[in-house]
Amino acid sequence: MPRGLATRNRIREAALELFVAKGVIGTSVRDIAAKAEIAEGGLYRHYASKEDLAWKLFSENYAALAKDLQGLAKAEKDFARRLGAMVARFCRFFDEEPLMFRFLLLTQHQELPKLKSKSQSPVQALRNLINDAVKKGEIQVTDIDLATAQILGLLLQPATFMVYGLMPAGMGRIEAETVAACLKIVGAKA
Repeated sequence: MPRGLATRNRIREAALELFVAKGVIGTSVRDIAAKAEIAEGGLYRHYASKEDLAWKLFSENYAALAKDLQGLAKAEKDFARRLGAMVARFCRFFDEEPLMFRFLLLTQHQELPKLKSKSQSPVQALRNLINDAVKKGEIQVTDIDLATAQILGLLLQPATFMVYGLMPAGMGRIEAETVAACLKIVGAKA
Protein backbone atom coordinates (compact mmCIF):
# COMPACT_ATOMS: atom_id res chain seq x y z
CA MET A 1 0.00 0.00 0.00
CA PRO A 2 1.46 3.40 -0.94
CA ARG A 3 2.55 5.48 2.04
CA GLY A 4 0.04 8.29 1.39
CA LEU A 5 -2.84 5.82 1.23
CA ALA A 6 -1.72 4.11 4.43
CA THR A 7 -1.61 7.48 6.19
CA ARG A 8 -5.02 8.43 4.84
CA ASN A 9 -6.45 5.12 6.12
CA ARG A 10 -4.92 5.68 9.57
CA ILE A 11 -6.44 9.16 9.67
CA ARG A 12 -9.86 7.82 8.67
CA GLU A 13 -9.76 5.01 11.23
CA ALA A 14 -8.62 7.33 14.01
CA ALA A 15 -11.24 9.94 13.13
CA LEU A 16 -13.99 7.34 12.95
CA GLU A 17 -13.20 6.02 16.43
CA LEU A 18 -12.98 9.51 17.90
CA PHE A 19 -16.09 10.85 16.12
CA VAL A 20 -18.10 7.93 17.51
CA ALA A 21 -16.67 8.30 21.02
CA LYS A 22 -16.61 12.10 21.31
CA GLY A 23 -18.69 13.42 18.42
CA VAL A 24 -17.36 15.49 15.55
CA ILE A 25 -17.62 18.71 17.54
CA GLY A 26 -15.89 17.19 20.57
CA THR A 27 -12.97 15.85 18.51
CA SER A 28 -10.05 18.10 17.64
CA VAL A 29 -7.58 17.85 14.77
CA ARG A 30 -4.95 17.35 17.46
CA ASP A 31 -6.91 14.32 18.79
CA ILE A 32 -7.11 12.78 15.32
CA ALA A 33 -3.44 13.41 14.55
CA ALA A 34 -2.33 11.93 17.87
CA LYS A 35 -4.46 8.80 17.43
CA ALA A 36 -3.26 8.39 13.81
CA GLU A 37 0.33 8.96 14.96
CA ILE A 38 0.97 11.81 12.53
CA ALA A 39 1.72 15.51 12.86
CA GLU A 40 -1.32 17.80 12.76
CA GLY A 41 -0.11 19.19 9.43
CA GLY A 42 -0.20 15.68 8.00
CA LEU A 43 -3.96 15.62 8.34
CA TYR A 44 -4.22 18.79 6.26
CA ARG A 45 -2.30 17.15 3.42
CA HIS A 46 -5.26 14.79 3.03
CA TYR A 47 -8.26 16.80 4.24
CA ALA A 48 -9.08 20.50 4.23
CA SER A 49 -10.45 20.33 7.77
CA LYS A 50 -11.89 18.04 10.42
CA GLU A 51 -15.34 18.83 9.01
CA ASP A 52 -14.18 17.88 5.51
CA LEU A 53 -12.94 14.56 6.89
CA ALA A 54 -16.26 13.94 8.68
CA TRP A 55 -18.19 14.80 5.51
CA LYS A 56 -16.10 12.48 3.33
CA LEU A 57 -16.46 9.61 5.82
CA PHE A 58 -20.20 10.18 5.94
CA SER A 59 -20.97 10.81 2.27
CA GLU A 60 -18.82 8.01 0.85
CA ASN A 61 -20.12 5.37 3.25
CA TYR A 62 -23.74 6.57 3.10
CA ALA A 63 -23.64 6.42 -0.71
CA ALA A 64 -22.00 2.96 -0.63
CA LEU A 65 -24.77 1.63 1.63
CA ALA A 66 -27.38 3.15 -0.69
CA LYS A 67 -25.75 1.49 -3.70
CA ASP A 68 -25.71 -1.88 -1.90
CA LEU A 69 -29.39 -1.55 -1.02
CA GLN A 70 -30.32 -0.51 -4.56
CA GLY A 71 -28.48 -3.55 -5.93
CA LEU A 72 -30.29 -5.86 -3.53
CA ALA A 73 -33.63 -4.38 -4.54
CA LYS A 74 -32.90 -5.26 -8.16
CA ALA A 75 -31.61 -8.76 -7.45
CA GLU A 76 -34.76 -10.28 -5.98
CA LYS A 77 -38.01 -11.06 -7.78
CA ASP A 78 -40.77 -10.14 -5.34
CA PHE A 79 -41.28 -7.36 -2.82
CA ALA A 80 -40.97 -9.53 0.30
CA ARG A 81 -37.62 -10.92 -0.83
CA ARG A 82 -36.33 -7.51 -1.90
CA LEU A 83 -37.29 -5.94 1.41
CA GLY A 84 -35.92 -8.96 3.32
CA ALA A 85 -32.59 -8.65 1.51
CA MET A 86 -32.40 -4.94 2.33
CA VAL A 87 -33.21 -5.53 6.01
CA ALA A 88 -30.62 -8.34 6.14
CA ARG A 89 -27.97 -6.00 4.68
CA PHE A 90 -28.85 -3.33 7.22
CA CYS A 91 -28.56 -5.86 10.07
CA ARG A 92 -25.21 -7.17 8.78
CA PHE A 93 -23.92 -3.61 8.50
CA PHE A 94 -24.82 -2.95 12.14
CA ASP A 95 -23.25 -6.21 13.34
CA GLU A 96 -20.14 -6.30 11.10
CA GLU A 97 -19.21 -2.61 10.92
CA PRO A 98 -20.32 -1.24 14.29
CA LEU A 99 -18.10 1.85 14.27
CA MET A 100 -19.17 2.94 10.80
CA PHE A 101 -22.81 2.20 11.54
CA ARG A 102 -22.69 4.27 14.73
CA PHE A 103 -20.88 7.08 12.95
CA LEU A 104 -23.53 7.28 10.21
CA LEU A 105 -26.34 7.06 12.75
CA LEU A 106 -24.90 9.65 15.11
CA THR A 107 -23.81 12.21 12.51
CA GLN A 108 -26.71 11.97 10.06
CA HIS A 109 -28.48 15.07 11.36
CA GLN A 110 -25.50 17.33 10.73
CA GLU A 111 -24.41 15.71 7.45
CA LEU A 112 -27.66 14.83 5.63
CA PRO A 113 -28.54 18.46 4.78
CA LYS A 114 -25.27 18.62 2.79
CA LEU A 115 -26.30 15.83 0.40
CA LYS A 116 -26.71 17.30 -3.07
CA SER A 117 -28.46 14.24 -4.45
CA LYS A 118 -31.01 12.44 -2.34
CA SER A 119 -30.83 9.54 -4.80
CA GLN A 120 -27.60 8.34 -3.17
CA SER A 121 -29.42 7.64 0.06
CA PRO A 122 -30.48 4.44 1.83
CA VAL A 123 -33.75 6.24 2.59
CA GLN A 124 -34.34 6.83 -1.11
CA ALA A 125 -33.42 3.21 -1.91
CA LEU A 126 -36.14 2.04 0.48
CA ARG A 127 -38.62 4.62 -0.80
CA ASN A 128 -37.96 3.50 -4.39
CA LEU A 129 -38.53 -0.13 -3.38
CA ILE A 130 -41.91 0.72 -1.84
CA ASN A 131 -42.90 2.97 -4.75
CA ASP A 132 -42.03 0.26 -7.31
CA ALA A 133 -44.00 -2.35 -5.33
CA VAL A 134 -47.04 -0.04 -5.28
CA LYS A 135 -46.77 0.52 -9.05
CA LYS A 136 -46.53 -3.24 -9.64
CA GLY A 137 -49.52 -3.88 -7.40
CA GLU A 138 -47.47 -5.95 -4.96
CA ILE A 139 -48.53 -3.79 -2.00
CA GLN A 140 -51.24 -1.22 -1.40
CA VAL A 141 -49.84 1.80 0.34
CA THR A 142 -51.52 5.19 0.13
CA ASP A 143 -48.62 7.22 1.54
CA ILE A 144 -45.22 6.03 0.32
CA ASP A 145 -43.31 8.48 2.50
CA LEU A 146 -45.16 7.36 5.62
CA ALA A 147 -44.52 3.69 4.83
CA THR A 148 -40.83 4.49 4.26
CA ALA A 149 -40.63 6.33 7.59
CA GLN A 150 -42.41 3.51 9.42
CA ILE A 151 -40.07 0.85 8.06
CA LEU A 152 -37.05 3.00 8.87
CA GLY A 153 -38.36 3.34 12.41
CA LEU A 154 -38.55 -0.44 12.70
CA LEU A 155 -34.91 -0.61 11.66
CA LEU A 156 -33.36 2.42 13.30
CA GLN A 157 -35.02 2.41 16.71
CA PRO A 158 -33.79 -1.05 17.74
CA ALA A 159 -30.34 -0.12 16.39
CA THR A 160 -30.40 3.10 18.39
CA PHE A 161 -31.46 1.22 21.53
CA MET A 162 -28.54 -1.18 20.96
CA VAL A 163 -26.07 1.67 20.46
CA TYR A 164 -27.11 3.20 23.78
CA GLY A 165 -27.15 -0.12 25.64
CA LEU A 166 -30.93 -0.16 26.10
CA MET A 167 -31.19 -3.49 24.31
CA PRO A 168 -28.68 -6.32 23.84
CA ALA A 169 -26.60 -5.75 20.70
CA GLY A 170 -27.05 -7.83 17.58
CA MET A 171 -29.37 -6.79 14.77
CA GLY A 172 -28.97 -10.24 13.18
CA ARG A 173 -30.82 -11.85 16.08
CA ILE A 174 -33.92 -9.70 15.40
CA GLU A 175 -33.71 -9.78 11.59
CA ALA A 176 -36.60 -12.21 10.95
CA GLU A 177 -38.90 -10.43 13.39
CA THR A 178 -37.98 -7.06 11.86
CA VAL A 179 -38.68 -8.28 8.32
CA ALA A 180 -42.07 -9.62 9.44
CA ALA A 181 -42.94 -6.31 11.10
CA CYS A 182 -41.85 -4.34 8.00
CA LEU A 183 -43.98 -6.53 5.73
CA LYS A 184 -46.93 -6.11 8.06
CA ILE A 185 -46.63 -2.31 7.89
CA VAL A 186 -47.22 -2.39 4.13
CA GLY A 187 -49.66 -5.30 4.14
CA ALA A 188 -47.34 -7.67 2.28
CA LYS A 189 -47.17 -11.43 2.66
CA ALA A 190 -43.92 -13.13 3.66
